[in-house]
Amino acid sequence: MKIPSPEEAQIRFSSIYNASVTEAQIRVPFDNLDNGTRVLSDESECIRYIALYGGHHFYKLYAAYASTKFENIEGADIEIIDWGCGQALATCVLIDYLIEKNINLNVSSITLIEPSTVSLQRGRSLVQRMFQNNPSTDSVVRLVNKYIDDLTSNDLVSEPDRRKIHLFSNIIDVQGFDLTQLYQLMFSSFHGINRVICTSPYNEGQQRLETFYNLFPSHQVTRESSSNESIYGELFYAATGNYKECKISRCERQFTVNLTQR
Repeated sequence: MKIPSPEEAQIRFSSIYNASVTEAQIRVPFDNLDNGTRVLSDESECIRYIALYGGHHFYKLYAAYASTKFENIEGADIEIIDWGCGQALATCVLIDYLIEKNINLNVSSITLIEPSTVSLQRGRSLVQRMFQNNPSTDSVVRLVNKYIDDLTSNDLVSEPDRRKIHLFSNIIDVQGFDLTQLYQLMFSSFHGINRVICTSPYNEGQQRLETFYNLFPSHQVTRESSSNESIYGELFYAATGNYKECKISRCERQFTVNLTQR
């Protein structure tokens, strides 16, 4: 499935974010969803999550994707794997970025992995919207309704000759799953060229990004980059109910690894 061109794209991530801010109708005091780490249980929590945190995701991911240089693989067949995806915001922002830059990739599959059923269903719906409600999306998007520690290779489908793009947005820093087990699962399931993109708030979880990166054999890793530089963007500020320019702290680690079958 092709990425929509800028001329075809009537729906962009900004419209999803702004609509969520309007619908959430957040008033002080408000439930911050455990600083965005809660496994969401209903539609209203999903909408509030995007209103409170969707802008942060957008700016951090957009900066990471600019460093990835997708134009170097234009025309390639890709698989997107969105780990702990929530409402698939990382995938939606990736599609938005490729639309903005008019980068033509063929998306062979999108695997969304998430323990919250309501988030997962909304994630599929949002991805469909980003593809301008193309009916082909239904055959491309796969839903895996599990916690990361419960995954097996049977849950993951991949072809060695396709390029894999692994999205870890605000998930590697979460303490609730085993990084070594995740690494072993990736090694056994995703043969060939894999781009791993990890973004996180700049907090105590930064060390987990480094731990995860160091699990991969250094001789198999190329095009490594990292950044702890804060960025700025216009966000909905719940305390005032308005948008304002905000400083967004982050840590980012990304790299390419060629995983060969043992």
